[in-house]
Amino acid sequence: MKKFLSFFLACFVALTLGACGKAASNQAGSNAGAAQEQTKKTVVDVLDREVEIPSDVKKVVVTFNLEEYLAVAGEGGVDKLVGYSHAYWEGRREDAWDTYTKAFPQLKEIADVGYNDGISAESIISLKPDLVIMSAPVNFSYIESSLPLFEQSGIPVLFVDYHSQTVETHSKSTLALGEALGQTKRAKEIVDYYTEQMKVVTDRIAKLSDSDPRPNVYMEFSRGVNQYGNSWGKKMWGPLIATCGGVNIAYDFGDGNSVDVNPEMVIAANPDVVIFAASPQTDISDNIVLGYGADKKAALAALTSYENRDGWGGLNAVKNHRMGAVYHDLSRHIFDFAGVQMMAKMVQPELFKDIDPEANLKEFFERYMPVKLEGVWTVSLSE
Repeated sequence: MKKFLSFFLACFVALTLGACGKAASNQAGSNAGAAQEQTKKTVVDVLDREVEIPSDVKKVVVTFNLEEYLAVAGEGGVDKLVGYSHAYWEGRREDAWDTYTKAFPQLKEIADVGYNDGISAESIISLKPDLVIMSAPVNFSYIESSLPLFEQSGIPVLFVDYHSQTVETHSKSTLALGEALGQTKRAKEIVDYYTEQMKVVTDRIAKLSDSDPRPNVYMEFSRGVNQYGNSWGKKMWGPLIATCGGVNIAYDFGDGNSVDVNPEMVIAANPDVVIFAASPQTDISDNIVLGYGADKKAALAALTSYENRDGWGGLNAVKNHRMGAVYHDLSRHIFDFAGVQMMAKMVQPELFKDIDPEANLKEFFERYMPVKLEGVWTVSLSE
C-alpha cells in the first residue's frame, strides 16, 4: 500500500508540474507575442499614411532630405545610414558634399540608391533598412508604383515634405521623423525653433497696412551677368517674396517649379529690389557664389557686376543699390527660415534692421546640425 501511495503521489506531482510548466510555457509564449507586437509603432507621415515602423530603428535609407534626417536623428544619425541619394549632393551641391564628407568620410562609401527617376526600389530593399525616408513632392511620383514591393518586404516608407515651404508641412514632417527615430523631444524643439523664427517675419509683415509700400521684387538664379538664369513665379522662392512683404514681378511668368526669364520683361517691370539665388556652379565662373567655404569679398564683387548688365542702369534696384543674394539652398529645408529672414531684410529693411539671420542660422546649426556653419550665406549692396 505504501508503495502504491508513493507511486500515486509521484504521478500526481509530475502531472501537476507538467501542467504548470505548460501553463508557464503558454504564458511565456503569450508574453513573447505581446512583446513582439510592441516592437512596432504607428507613425502618420505628411501624406496621412499610417506607417508601421520598428520601435528601434537601426538602419535607415534617405533619398532627398538627408539634412533633415541628420538634424532630427542627432548624434549617431550617420552611423544608422545605410543608403542615400548621392546625386542630390555630389556634383550638384558640391559645397555641402565637401563639408559633410569631410566631417563624415564614411558618407562616400555608403550605398547610393539613385536619384529622382533613377531611384531603385530593388537596391533599397537589398539593404534591408528598418526605415526609408522619402520626399513626397520629389519622390512620390517616381516611387508610387514600387510601394507594394516595400510592403511585401516589410520595409516601411515614410514621406516628408519640406518643399511646400509652410510651417504646417515643416512641422508635421519633422514631428513624424522624431516619432520614427525615437527623437520626439528633439523634433519638438526643432519645430518650436523653426516656428518662432518664421514668426519673426510673418508677424511683422502682418502689421503692414494697405498704405505701406510693398516693393516690386525680381529674383533670379545667378548664372553670370551675361547669362540670365531662371526666376520663380508661384513656386519655391516665388511665393516667399509676398511672405517678405514684396510683390513678385515674375508671379505670372509661368506655373512651373521655375520660369524662364525674358530680359525685356524684367526691364519693363523696373523692380525696386533684385535678389539672386546663389551657389557654386562647376560649369560657371562669373556667377555669385555663396555657401560653405564661400568668400564674401568675391561674392560682393560678383553681385556688383550685375549693375552693368545691359539695360539695367535705369532700374530702381540698381539706382538705389537695392540688390542682394541669398544661398540657394536656404529654401525647402529644415533651416530655410534663415533664407526668408535674409529676403525680408532686403525687401523691408526698416522692419528687419534688428534681425541677424546669419546669427540665427548659426545658432540652429550649433544646436541641431552635425557640421559647423562656415561660409557666406547672404550679401547685399546696401551693406
